[in-house]
Amino acid sequence: MSDIIKTQRSLAIKAEHNPQHQFDHLYRLICRKDWIHAALKSVLSNKGAKTAGIDGVTKKELASETALTEFVSELQAELRSKQFRPKPVRRVYIPKASGKRRPLGIATLKDRVVQMLLKMVLEPIWESEFLNCSNGFRPGRRTQDCIALLDSYINKRNKYFWVIEGDIKGAFDNIHHEILLKLVAKRVADQRLLKLIERFLKAGIMQGALFQRTDIGTPQGAICSPLLANIYLHQLDMYWWNKYGSLDRKQKEKRRTQRLGNCALIRYADDWLLLTNGGKVEALRLREEFQTFLKEELKLELNTEKTRVTHVNNGFDFLGFHVRRYVSGHDKPKLLVTPTEDAKKRLKAKIKEMTERRWFKDSPLLKFTALNAVLRGWIGYYCHSNAKKTAKDLDFWVNERLFLWLQKRHRLPPRRIMKMYKMRQFHKTGQRDNWGIRNGEDYLYLYRMSDQPITKYRSRCLPNPYLKGEESTTLTIPEIPIPDKVWLGNALNDEWRELKEEIKAERGAKCAICGCTDDLDLHHIKARRIGGTDAKENLQLLCRRCHAQTSSFGDHSRLQ
Repeated sequence: MSDIIKTQRSLAIKAEHNPQHQFDHLYRLICRKDWIHAALKSVLSNKGAKTAGIDGVTKKELASETALTEFVSELQAELRSKQFRPKPVRRVYIPKASGKRRPLGIATLKDRVVQMLLKMVLEPIWESEFLNCSNGFRPGRRTQDCIALLDSYINKRNKYFWVIEGDIKGAFDNIHHEILLKLVAKRVADQRLLKLIERFLKAGIMQGALFQRTDIGTPQGAICSPLLANIYLHQLDMYWWNKYGSLDRKQKEKRRTQRLGNCALIRYADDWLLLTNGGKVEALRLREEFQTFLKEELKLELNTEKTRVTHVNNGFDFLGFHVRRYVSGHDKPKLLVTPTEDAKKRLKAKIKEMTERRWFKDSPLLKFTALNAVLRGWIGYYCHSNAKKTAKDLDFWVNERLFLWLQKRHRLPPRRIMKMYKMRQFHKTGQRDNWGIRNGEDYLYLYRMSDQPITKYRSRCLPNPYLKGEESTTLTIPEIPIPDKVWLGNALNDEWRELKEEIKAERGAKCAICGCTDDLDLHHIKARRIGGTDAKENLQLLCRRCHAQTSSFGDHSRLQ
């Protein structure tokens, strides 16, 4: 066991056995060279290390051993002398499924390393504090842990049939710094560490050339933001636990006889459910009670339109799943958990984007590989739900979509396409065959989501992993069926799309010639075939119409 893991384990043990203890001398830990090396290694292993903050430094600048050593020594000196100051984050926008854009802050590489150091120090302590009802952005936990808990509540015995779907208005953006720092200070007495956290919160945002102060909220996309948000919203968990969750069996029975009912809380970051086995009146009362608590204690507001009170027989959506208690005739009621309609629409939209006419020059082999990655990821998220029928329907749709793309690419009759792309036979299942492409001596087939076994995910009570000496340095990656950035099956497409988004953020998402904002491409001012580079100075945003009128249109080694 490494020294880092041993230290984290000792912090977790102390926090669990002495809930009132305030930890001091934590700042010296983040000044240790072995801790900085571990944090840097974790940050560089993430794909985001290729993206620069406002200082322009990326993973490439630290490719050599000498550069790494200098980076660590310089950061250690800044931390020890208390001269380290976080820089403002670079603001970019990522498209959301709803069509809106989500703001994301990209910190400098040095700031990301220090944020990871803060996470390494604070997480073992707070993992001993957090309750089992919270599963978001915590080591060893996932969205399915929240869904599995519903089985233990929505049944004939417990009868938690009324659900309050909690929706907090901009939870991450409205966290009050003063309240958050007071909550952290309950367990941390080291003023140097508290001051460092405050500096990160107040670092500000650079949007283009404009600086914007951050007097409220946690930085979107920051490594330590999910942990700080969990510390803040842990007060909601504790309010529920002290008033309802910690009641013993007799106390719960007494509430039932008084027709008050009991309630259970399930939370994943700022998404939460409150279930009650009382009536609808009790559910409405609980909604008002928790709304009052959030407003008075945490200065947060519920979105009253989206915070609905629903009966489980009518169904509700949570974390991309549709949950409904299914009652049919004399059969025993069942809890059905299926992908939401929005989740299916997002998958179809992504497949449509990947098989658009404009990508007709793509390599079919890369396209098959990219489609398979998306399909495996999507069904991997839903493989513990009742998704078999949905998967079969989507398999048929994806096959049809790919066939149309192959026709457009080759401009050949259907029979020729079927000869070119071998079909795999499924006589036993009776389902329609799917497409395959030769990959060396073998064939690469389009992945069928309905082949994925559907297994039940059991609810579990997870201990603090730091107590067992397992965690040391990990980046928190949210569980989502389809990531924000997906490789579309083009060579080097990931880097090209990132560059395109950066230029959009810096220059505005509009055509450099006509000002149009639709169907924007990146155009090389000096063509690559005559020595042009991919540097930003040689690139401009053009709409599809203006781009098609350039002399070099269609003569690129890389698709737009």
